[in-house]
Amino acid sequence: MRYQSKIKPRDELKRIVEEAQANSKVVVQCHGCFDILHPGHLRHLTWAREQGDILVVSTSADSVVNKGFTRPYIPQQLRAENLAALEVVDYVTIDDGEWAGPILELLKPDIYIKGKEFQDIYDGRFGRERQVVEGYGGKVRFSSGDVIYSSSKIIEEHRDKLEPVDEQVQSFCKRHLITEARVLEILDHVRSKRILVVGDTIVDKYIHCDRLGMSADAPVLVVRPRESQTFLGGAGIVSQHAKSFGADAQFVTVVGEDADATYVRTELKDRRVTATVVVDPTRPTTVKTRYLSDGKKLLNVNVFRDHNLDAAMVKQVTEQLDHLVQAVDAIMICDFSYGVITQPILELLANAGQQRGIPVLGDVQASSQMGNCARLKNITVATPSEREARLALCDRESGIADLGAMLLGQMNNRSLIITMAERGMMIFDTRGKPWGEIAVSPHLHEIKKRLTIEYLPSFATWVADPMGAGDALGAGMAVCLAAGATLMEAAFIANCAAAAETRKMGNVPVSRDELLELVRTKFR
Repeated sequence: MRYQSKIKPRDELKRIVEEAQANSKVVVQCHGCFDILHPGHLRHLTWAREQGDILVVSTSADSVVNKGFTRPYIPQQLRAENLAALEVVDYVTIDDGEWAGPILELLKPDIYIKGKEFQDIYDGRFGRERQVVEGYGGKVRFSSGDVIYSSSKIIEEHRDKLEPVDEQVQSFCKRHLITEARVLEILDHVRSKRILVVGDTIVDKYIHCDRLGMSADAPVLVVRPRESQTFLGGAGIVSQHAKSFGADAQFVTVVGEDADATYVRTELKDRRVTATVVVDPTRPTTVKTRYLSDGKKLLNVNVFRDHNLDAAMVKQVTEQLDHLVQAVDAIMICDFSYGVITQPILELLANAGQQRGIPVLGDVQASSQMGNCARLKNITVATPSEREARLALCDRESGIADLGAMLLGQMNNRSLIITMAERGMMIFDTRGKPWGEIAVSPHLHEIKKRLTIEYLPSFATWVADPMGAGDALGAGMAVCLAAGATLMEAAFIANCAAAAETRKMGNVPVSRDELLELVRTKFR
């Protein structure tokens, strides 16, 4: 496509602009995100082209668009191509600056065009842009603004119809060289890998009820139990997922001395998960019972103790781990905040990963319990939810990109994935660089530039039960990293595993065939 030749790197465009100005051509520049091209943009760009001889448009790179975690909707290359396809636009460049000042200083256009709404603004970001242009002798002009639209408003009002999930996924795969053949190769390598899963076991019980109405004695809903289901949850289901994906799962956990512990052992044996089950007589096996009617939860009843393991119990667990960590290809830490993952156990696992050069993954869940994901230090990757990340930093307001960069700095890990339920995930990667090399500047926007930050939308097109999606994602990440996948490859496959889990009622393992089926849909 010939119009793609209009898209130029910054330095090449600088030479083009200088040559045009040397030949007495008037160069005009517009700058923005241009997420969805609408009539307001077309009027703006057409008017801008009429002010000179050459129109240059700089569009903000994905990494610096600060309009929320789902923005931009259109990836930077496609936004650049959309602009280049317009007859009135002569050249396009993708700019990774946090604001337009640096690109204006580089290109030094004769005229910089902004919308009419900026005409009386002399401070803030645009005020600084105005100073840059006028400082080198350029002019700032304002388009008429007779047709005004907002990309953000259009996207917000038509989110369900506009979200280009397929395009976002295709762009993600293209950037990271993810192909169907490569994914199948990774999943084939999973078969020979051993995964150590360590953490709290939870027994999940579902009581399905018929509603009988309101009590005559009090404003209480009356139900009649109809049927019940029991599933192995917590770190137990993570080990089952790993086994189901084809890996050899080694599982270390702590249970109580009760009938529910017998269920745990039986379920692990039936699923052929090799398990070391340590009994702590000071606590019951953790049980979460959910009462549901017409598929909707009415009440949760949790039976647990959340005190840390005592020194004797920690010694029992670490003795088992000392042996197991020597013969596995990846370690998955599942801390559900019931006291099993104590600091000595956490440090033993992190140190084993560093000494043996194997990936160590961690997840701290803080739903009804108190948990801090920032305690997962010196590991390969942690996978907190957005809520858990905000709790760790006591931060309600920062954007996801800022939140992730700050949290990663506290953890000193190689990577971080913040999950956002139906909104997908944000991926942060240091690419193996020490944090000291990343944080050479005190400014957060400079730190973010040194990270690889990616957004991957959710693959769940319909949801039967969101329970367990994070467990499937963690297990998927572990087996794929053990099999030699890159972080981005592992995140893609794990995202498929999480979506496959949401299609199932109850927290049950995703089979290898179910995972492969969903993977293949992403390449059709």
